[in-house]
Amino acid sequence: MDVVFARVLLVVLAPVVVAAPPRWAVLAWLVMTNLDATGSGQASNLQVGWLNAVKAVALPAWLSVRLHRYRGDLHSAPGARAWLALAAYAALSAVWSDFPLAGGKLAAGMLAILLAAAALDKAARAGLLDDRVVLYWLAISLGLAVFQTVFFADGSFGFAGRGMPQRLTSFVAAQQYAALLVAFIAWVLWTPRLSTRWRTGLLLALLAALAANGSRTWSAGALAALLVHALVTRSYLRGLIRVAAALIVLASVPAIRRGFVKQPAGEPANRLTATASAFLSGQDRADGMGLGTMRFRLRMYSGTLKALRAGTPRQWIFGHGAAAGGRLAVMMFPYAYRPDSLDPNRVIHNEWLRVAYEWGALGMMAWLATLVSLGVLAWRRRHSPAGGALLAYMPALLLGLSAENVIDGAGNAVTAGLVVLVALAFETAEAQGSST
Repeated sequence: MDVVFARVLLVVLAPVVVAAPPRWAVLAWLVMTNLDATGSGQASNLQVGWLNAVKAVALPAWLSVRLHRYRGDLHSAPGARAWLALAAYAALSAVWSDFPLAGGKLAAGMLAILLAAAALDKAARAGLLDDRVVLYWLAISLGLAVFQTVFFADGSFGFAGRGMPQRLTSFVAAQQYAALLVAFIAWVLWTPRLSTRWRTGLLLALLAALAANGSRTWSAGALAALLVHALVTRSYLRGLIRVAAALIVLASVPAIRRGFVKQPAGEPANRLTATASAFLSGQDRADGMGLGTMRFRLRMYSGTLKALRAGTPRQWIFGHGAAAGGRLAVMMFPYAYRPDSLDPNRVIHNEWLRVAYEWGALGMMAWLATLVSLGVLAWRRRHSPAGGALLAYMPALLLGLSAENVIDGAGNAVTAGLVVLVALAFETAEAQGSST
């Protein structure tokens, strides 16, 4: 039922993006990034998912058309060109992949991410993507997560496994929602429009949501965002106080299970405390809650590195093909993955290894060029609110790229926060350049 609700809400919001006043159209599309029409963890190699395609590709393209009078240059920036080259190579490499449809979809999704960033760049220049819109988006995103938890607690989006605490998320996978929460944290830290009371309240709410979500990777990213803000603004004492408060919130907020009802006896407060306990004691719970996914990731990384070393020179240069990581997953975990049901774009859980294995040295050059250009933009604009927010988010992004599936996230929460921060920072940089 949760997937059905997400589909219905997507259908309801699509006409708003198409015909409503531009400011509300932009906000409606941002809200749609909280909605996944195929459900969490569903295979994507055998179906297209037309609702998600409309959300990720058609609607951002239409927004660009509606905002045609506003000039946008983000698509021609060095990082955007590098990303475009990587997407083009991903499309080419799908030809020799074991999962050509999934590889083609990945390449199309990468283009869609750039398309969304370009549309939001125009919206920022037009004054349609401002602090008020981001604040509305933040509030609606939190509201959707609470609604999903209360009314669809037994659904697929927050499900983490039998006997595991339900994870707070909207109508997207929990890890994707966690990435969005950290982007909001970076924005709240830097936007000058918030009073101290509002800033503190929003930070606590976002950290509480992140604790209930339970993402270890993105929780570490949130702490890094707090530290970056303290270093750039030189507010060291305030930064340490915020980090300490964040640690208390992350450790004390209980996981949300089955719509705020009492947790079963013996269940840990959340995934974060279970992981900390496993590290400190050297012993995991019987259900593997603390280190279970970490063990899987380490095995996947080890297998990918082994496959890389065993590759031919041609494979080192050109890669094994987009979505070829699915073949590794089937070989390493035949009891868990089948070619007809897995999503080959969401198995390696490390985008650095994915790029190296699937696209080789050629892809790695374009990948590094994209990230370096993004870092340069953030560093140059670090003293502006938008640039500072992007810089604060960068460590979290790098952590996410090292442990999650981020590239395959067109039109979803995992990339929505990033493209908004990039569009705002780029618009600020261009405005600064035109005035000097």
